[in-house]
Amino acid sequence: MKKIFFSLTLMLVPLMLTGCTEELEDLSNEVEDIEYVYPDSKDVVVTLDEYNQLSSGMTEQQVWDIIGGQCTNTGTTDLGIGDQYVTVSYGCNGNGRVGANVVLMFQGGKLSTMSQAGLK
Repeated sequence: MKKIFFSLTLMLVPLMLTGCTEELEDLSNEVEDIEYVYPDSKDVVVTLDEYNQLSSGMTEQQVWDIIGGQCTNTGTTDLGIGDQYVTVSYGCNGNGRVGANVVLMFQGGKLSTMSQAGLK
């Protein structure tokens, strides 16, 4: 009786596990995305050294060249009274502890405000 139970177990366990691999891959991808505050721009991760090279007045292109790509647009405000009053906010993933991030705000196409949390 024990031999039959053992044999059945050996045959059934692999069958049960074969259907789990796709679910495990999906879960693995979800866990990977949790590491990023902004998953849709996870290829751009700002280091503390890159952040320290940024300064007010830089153009968007100058900033993207330093950090290696464009971050996630988190909002645009256009008062309708000229390009110099258009404010665009970007969120960037940061290199550091979990949740590290950078927020950049451009007004009139120039970097006006920047902040970071948890960068190394």
